[in-house]
Amino acid sequence: MKPILVVDCYVDGDGSTNFRRLLGGYTLKVWRAISEPRPNHVRDYSAIVISGSAACVTAPELWMDEVSDVILDAKAADVPVLGVCFGHQMVAYALFGSSAVRRSSTPEIGWTDIEVTQPVSLFAGLGDTFNTFESHFDEVVACPGMTVFARSERCEVQGYQVDGSPIWGVQFHAEMAFEEAVDLAKVRIEGRPDLGFDVEDKLQHAKDSTELATLIFNNFLGPE
Repeated sequence: MKPILVVDCYVDGDGSTNFRRLLGGYTLKVWRAISEPRPNHVRDYSAIVISGSAACVTAPELWMDEVSDVILDAKAADVPVLGVCFGHQMVAYALFGSSAVRRSSTPEIGWTDIEVTQPVSLFAGLGDTFNTFESHFDEVVACPGMTVFARSERCEVQGYQVDGSPIWGVQFHAEMAFEEAVDLAKVRIEGRPDLGFDVEDKLQHAKDSTELATLIFNNFLGPE
């Protein structure tokens, strides 16, 4: 079976760690998008997963152009794509244009209730609501050509599929290890006191999302 391409968009650290942990039964190829040339052929991969990032789609950098090109090539080749947080926003940016991503007037940091607004295969077995970690200051705008299937109180596009393609975006970080999520929540909340979030209150709701992430990835990838 062809490997899965993990597009690591972390500015600092290793953005592939969580995917290696969750996808241990698969062969992975990691592309460090911020510093390495893009892979030549998307058809070399069975699927593509795009990580989160401290970078923002609304403040574009040159390396993001190659991520966008890979997404466009994947769509043309019908290669499945799952974008997570920044990756979710990059998919929208690449396929629907710059107006498909904006700065959020209601950013989310911490463990958040997600409402599933219509049934989709990616969320099979999840039920109507679930709770997982969020950390984002940009958000996707619903566009013709995408089907939005999840929302939260502060963000209307928590999940979408590109119509007619096996390409998905999710705003939340179910893949993130518990310790990383806790540390990021502390840093982000303390760094943005203007948002009015209380660190201790958020941490009281902290939970591990490994089981949730595993279910979503299994739904995305299908049988091994």
